[in-house]
Amino acid sequence: MDRKTIERYLRETHVVRPPKHLLSTFGATRIEYHLVSPLEGTPSKTRLREGLVVSERPKVLTPEALRERFEGFGDEAAAFRDYLDARYADLLRALEYRFRNDGLRSTVVASLPEETSARIVADVDSRDVAQAAVITTPDAAWSLALMSFTLEEAKRSFPTNVQDLDRRGKFQ
Repeated sequence: MDRKTIERYLRETHVVRPPKHLLSTFGATRIEYHLVSPLEGTPSKTRLREGLVVSERPKVLTPEALRERFEGFGDEAAAFRDYLDARYADLLRALEYRFRNDGLRSTVVASLPEETSARIVADVDSRDVAQAAVITTPDAAWSLALMSFTLEEAKRSFPTNVQDLDRRGKFQ
């Protein structure tokens, strides 16, 4: 798939209802997802993909772990590295997020994508499911939409996750 097609798919993907909470700092997060896609050539039908995306507890990548990325920089590299580590400590705070897609099921429903999305949002809200997302996307882009969504959730959660870990001294 070429870059232009991917970018078009991302422009056509919308999070209709995001989760209400950030990804957990100290444990796994389970997000119920509902991907709603129009079926090409069948305007009155919609493909609905549902499942759980699980974000594992973020792994701390400490400056020590990141130091290993600097190899072959000469005899003075250790002193330079220590100086730069102190100067760029905030920049070198990094987290690794891992995601898993569980329980994917796909069905075709006899309604328009907009109607399907609205019905699912109403259902999720009535069940008071805080960690649920409803996403509209082209049918061929469902996996791209889900991966992009998980990375956006990590991006949204990152500042809070770093603060939580810093308070517990995990970057020392």
